[in-house]
Amino acid sequence: MLIATLTALLFLGSGANMMIDGIDQMKDNTKDSIVEESARKAALDVIEKLEDTAKDYAKANSDDGKELLKLIQRYETTTDELQNKLDASFQRRIQYQQEMLALRFELKDKLSHEQWEKVFPKN
Repeated sequence: MLIATLTALLFLGSGANMMIDGIDQMKDNTKDSIVEESARKAALDVIEKLEDTAKDYAKANSDDGKELLKLIQRYETTTDELQNKLDASFQRRIQYQQEMLALRFELKDKLSHEQWEKVFPKN
C-alpha cells in the first residue's frame, strides 16, 4: 500500500501544473473581456499572484518527488524518514491550497458578478 501511494504521488503529481493552464485561460479571458481598466488591472494582479503561487508549488512538489524517490531507492531508509518527507510534502500542499483559496476570494473582491461571469464563462 505504501509503495502504491508513493508511486501515485510521484507520477500523478499534485495537479499544480494543470492549474497553471487554467490560470493562463483566466488571464486571457480577463484581458479579452474586462473593459474597465482599473478592474482589469486589479484582476490581473491577483491572477499573477495565483500563477506565481502555482508555479512555486509545482517546483517545490517536483523537488519533493525527487527527494522521495531517492529515499525510496535507498536501502537504509527508515519508515520514519519516509513518513517525515510525506508529512512535510502534505503540509506544503495544505499551505498551497489555502493560499490559492485566499487568492480566489481576493479575485472575487476585485470583480463584479458580471465581470466574474466573463472571466469564468460556463461554456
